[in-house]
Amino acid sequence: MGLDEEIALLEKRILQLRIQFDLFFSGALPKPPLEIREELDKRVKRLGTTRDMKLAQRFLYNSLLNRWNIFGELWNKRLQAREEGARTPALARRRKTEPATVPARPAAPPAARPSAVERRLLARTAIRDATDSQEELQAFYRSFLAARQENGEGKAPSFEKFRTEIQRHMAAIREKASCEKVDFRLYLENKRIALKAKPLKDEENGS
Repeated sequence: MGLDEEIALLEKRILQLRIQFDLFFSGALPKPPLEIREELDKRVKRLGTTRDMKLAQRFLYNSLLNRWNIFGELWNKRLQAREEGARTPALARRRKTEPATVPARPAAPPAARPSAVERRLLARTAIRDATDSQEELQAFYRSFLAARQENGEGKAPSFEKFRTEIQRHMAAIREKASCEKVDFRLYLENKRIALKAKPLKDEENGS
């Protein structure tokens, strides 16, 4: 099987797995398809170690990997929420049957702590020019669309508006720093999709 066929097959298998998870979360399946997920995770990682990928194949694989990471993050969150929801009723019943105790004195409220920022990297690309770097930008845009869709953030901007926003970020960064390329990263940050940009350092550009 060629690399193009293997990438296409993985795309199809990931879509089928997503449908199975949706069926599980809706109550149509008795248990989550964790074994299939583990098998696909190994295949996705093994494919990434292939050395003879062409440039176009590498872009397709990176796009597939970004979507796989997004799906995995959302499945983990929904599985955790489901487990917490199953524990809550039993805990509430136990508290209801326990006799109430009156504390000797009011307890002091805990000191407020700054909440930590929950951030997960979903996709990354380095852009020299938003017009010339079409393949890189298209792959990054597909990852952006998949992230917004899976995170339930509604209608996404068109590719033209997305490219305009990329150009705006690049112009603002190059006013402050001289750089050949700009490093763009897509994060899941505090349950929202966030786009970050910064100058690409020389050592990163050479790696």
